Amino acid sequence: MINRAVLALVFFIVLLASLAEIIFEGFSLKTILLLIATVMVIAFLWVGPKKRN
Repeated sequence: MINRAVLALVFFIVLLASLAEIIFEGFSLKTILLLIATVMVIAFLWVGPKKRN
């Protein structure tokens, strides 16, 4: 439960930082790729295995 809360918080912070960078510094492919990579990692951790050995 706490893991998902932390993932949601990290996603929210990265999303806000990416939007701020796009708004104030202009569109950048690096920003979009970083956002996509972050979403992929968070999605993997969100639905990933619950127990690890």
